[in-house]
Amino acid sequence: MNSYFSKILDSYRNYLLFERRLQKATVLVYIHEVTLFLNYLEMSEIPLNSFNLKNVENYLSVNTEERELSSRTSARDLSAINSFVGYLIITDVRQDNPLDLLDSIKIDYKIPLVVTKEEIQALLDTMDGDDVLSIRDAALYELMYSCGLRASEVVNLDINNDQDQFLIVTGKRNKMRSVPIGDVARVKLDRYYRESRKSLLHDKNQALFLGRRGKRLTRQAISKRLEDYCYRCGVIIHLHTFRHCFATHLLEGGADIRVVQELLGHSDIKTTQIYTKIADKYLKESYIKYHKSLLNKDKN
Repeated sequence: MNSYFSKILDSYRNYLLFERRLQKATVLVYIHEVTLFLNYLEMSEIPLNSFNLKNVENYLSVNTEERELSSRTSARDLSAINSFVGYLIITDVRQDNPLDLLDSIKIDYKIPLVVTKEEIQALLDTMDGDDVLSIRDAALYELMYSCGLRASEVVNLDINNDQDQFLIVTGKRNKMRSVPIGDVARVKLDRYYRESRKSLLHDKNQALFLGRRGKRLTRQAISKRLEDYCYRCGVIIHLHTFRHCFATHLLEGGADIRVVQELLGHSDIKTTQIYTKIADKYLKESYIKYHKSLLNKDKN
């Protein structure tokens, strides 16, 4: 990348961090996508102050095909470029935004993977060992399921986030929420404190969940442990599936969607509404299965 583009990119990074005060993870995504776009402009010998709508459309088309991007990711890339163009206008690099003429990319909200309550229970039952790591895992994965936690949220928990009956969780954009701790999770957490955490603790680490070396547990570690448990019981899920199942199973049980929205920490209820489709699907399947069994009984 030429020095001019590099200088613009550095200034834009500082703008996102210190003026817009975005999270570092979000800034990294924006900078990555804008870097790819700038590389495209440079290779195509298109000036920064005069690229047009057709240039952007060509870039998005090629980028989406080469990287096999979903419509959701393409929309995110468009958002990153649009933000960058806004910065160029603020800094007088250009006078117009060619993206104003571009229709927004339709985001395809795919229904996430969920498993049944029985399958989740079968998975959790495999964590019944008496060693310190099994006791820790039993508490950790139960908490992920019963509180609907993201993997990043559970690994970032500190001891003081456990408020006995409630868990204080910091989600995306540093948004905090309070989630009730269920009876089963409470029992498993208390056992972890008594029998496991003290053995794992090597210093005054305040992290709630610790690894075998006494440091804060990592996402990679809990993902690898989950793979092992899945292999044992034959239930194949991902870390985020716990959160999907939490929401779906609550809605299946009749929970109000606004309550589920608060528990998940969603800012937009449209995101939560995805789970109603899953719940409706499972309710329909259960209804059909139940009525088939009744019909079979009547025939007998």
